[in-house]
Amino acid sequence: MKRSHRRHLKQDELVHGLDSAMTWSQRHGKNILNISLVVVGAGLLLGGLAIYRSRQAQSAHTLFSAALNQFHGVVLSGTGAEPTPGVPTFKSSEERYQVSLLAFQDVAENFGGYDSGRLAEYYMSICHIALGNLDVGLNSLETVRDGKRDLLYYLASRSLAAAKIEVGDFVEASEIYRSLVDDTENPLPKDYLLFALGKNEERTGNDVQAQQYYERILAEHPTSQLRGEVTERNEALKVDGLRSPEIVD
Repeated sequence: MKRSHRRHLKQDELVHGLDSAMTWSQRHGKNILNISLVVVGAGLLLGGLAIYRSRQAQSAHTLFSAALNQFHGVVLSGTGAEPTPGVPTFKSSEERYQVSLLAFQDVAENFGGYDSGRLAEYYMSICHIALGNLDVGLNSLETVRDGKRDLLYYLASRSLAAAKIEVGDFVEASEIYRSLVDDTENPLPKDYLLFALGKNEERTGNDVQAQQYYERILAEHPTSQLRGEVTERNEALKVDGLRSPEIVD
């Protein structure tokens, strides 16, 4: 397989993971898309300011939803997909990400102080990564993390760790994962974070540390959906350890 094709597949996998993180939040009652629609007048001055911010939040949400619709559009070329009414279509994945990037950028630049603006920044990072602009994507994720410490902060942190692995910064990736695991306020599933941390330790050759993380999953998350794969990787590391040559004095 050509190196460029392998890199493209890895970026597709990473992009899917970043978008899946957001999908997970939607399915578990953490509907970030609706955060921007929360009534904003409670902590503001009564009257025009509250109305103005409410309308701005609604406008931001509308534009973000339209951009997200582009992002989840259908690529026709080489996929066998058929056009669907109401669903945007594109000739290639690159075209889809380029169009989506511009749409999200418009939301982020004009509504940066609203939740939809931060969401747009998050998806801008995904688009940049999909287009191969890894450094720009990393910076976008850092921008999201500079905001308030909410669910989006944790999603961006998880995504940043995954992106750090993509660029070969394994040490920084482990540090981010560990901070998420140790954070008692973090709402993301800890078994998945520990699993990612364990696999990253394997990448750096630190098999002993990887085993410790896998064993934590088995002990602390006995009903985890990852249990089978974790057990398999853990056992494989034990076997490899037994095969290692003994040190002779």
